[in-house]
Amino acid sequence: MPKQKRTVTEYRSYSLPWQFPLLLLSGDHWKISDIPSHRLHFHNCLEIGICHTYGGSLMVFDEPVPFCSGDVTVIPKNVPHTTYSAPGTESLWSYIFLDPQALFHNMLPVSWKNFDLSQYAHRGMQVIFRQEEYPQIYHLALTVLRELEEEKPGYQISAKGLLLSLYIKVAQAFAVTSQSKAAYGFQDTVTTPPRISSPAAAAKSIRKKSGATP
Repeated sequence: MPKQKRTVTEYRSYSLPWQFPLLLLSGDHWKISDIPSHRLHFHNCLEIGICHTYGGSLMVFDEPVPFCSGDVTVIPKNVPHTTYSAPGTESLWSYIFLDPQALFHNMLPVSWKNFDLSQYAHRGMQVIFRQEEYPQIYHLALTVLRELEEEKPGYQISAKGLLLSLYIKVAQAFAVTSQSKAAYGFQDTVTTPPRISSPAAAAKSIRKKSGATP
């Protein structure tokens, strides 16, 4: 009997600015290839994605989930995943990476200090929020994106408030749809790339990888 091929899983670590622990990846160059990657990856922070055009598949653990334009994806830290577009297309995305505990450290009640969305991580978990089913999540994500892109006076304060609302809405959705806490246990081969020292370097490093997803 042939030996089953093992999936390679990479760890991608982002060093977020301490004063505003968030990284924005947006613009016309953040297009996802239609060539499926043979590698999954996971992050040290929360990933929020907004699909602007076309569709494709988001592989979470080893399970493909279809996505389309208007979807918001929320992937907790340490969850292995990868994204590829439908054949013949390149879906356009915007991404926000953040450390919720650091970003909201003076905004959360004591009971939420150690809360982390990764406690809901498991195979079959919900990671895609359809615009039609979750209009509040879509609206909040899009409004945060605009705040971060435009950088008007006070945008960081505004973005923090909007992201906290988004974080709570996602936590509520996770609590309803998920029944078990995190239990990864995947036996994949993990490779650890060098740490990226800054948000600018992170964006530059990702763009250099042809067909790579954040």
